[in-house]
Amino acid sequence: MGDVRAPVYLVRHGQSEWNVLRLTQGQTDHPRLTDLGRAQAEAAASVLAADLADGEARLVTSDLLRALETARTIGDRLGVEPVLDFRLREQHLGSLEGLRYEESWAHAELHDWTDPELPMAGGESVAAVRRRLAEVLDAVDPAVPTVLVSHGDAIRAAIALLLDQPVTDVPWVEVANGSVARWDGELAWLDPVGDDGPDFAVDEHGTLPGTRPTPR
Repeated sequence: MGDVRAPVYLVRHGQSEWNVLRLTQGQTDHPRLTDLGRAQAEAAASVLAADLADGEARLVTSDLLRALETARTIGDRLGVEPVLDFRLREQHLGSLEGLRYEESWAHAELHDWTDPELPMAGGESVAAVRRRLAEVLDAVDPAVPTVLVSHGDAIRAAIALLLDQPVTDVPWVEVANGSVARWDGELAWLDPVGDDGPDFAVDEHGTLPGTRPTPR
């Protein structure tokens, strides 16, 4: 990604119904955005419109409903049609999908994080997520600003790739619903999250920065 000139934006979907219910989503596809989630999508769209001075951009989104709803809101504001790319999906979390966060965390505590090829609960490994995100980033047109709408763990994988962090040593970054990160050789978090990045405190899911990613 060193030759990318135009910025790449990483946007997490707005709050979903399962975020509120504290249910592990993974690639489960029926949760829709809440009213707050739709407002977060509108806020992300405003941030992007302000940062993209000339309005030209390519918009690519995960095909999962919560991301697609977010991308459509952004696309309406930017005047572009979102392109679906399944490689931007969240990590497949196997048998953990549908469980409450606390149940998923208990499993995550037993997961061998030293083996990035080990699938999570019969789903997808961290390394597999990283490989498909690498394909997406490698395909970015360096001449056109690109907005990628995705999910928490997938965005963490993308950030690790952009920062050249090894797959076995990816620090925890809480990616808030509706947050927007911009990569132009350096990583910056845009308002409404703030230029200094997400608040490194106990997040909405009860996790602390520096811990291993937990499934949700």
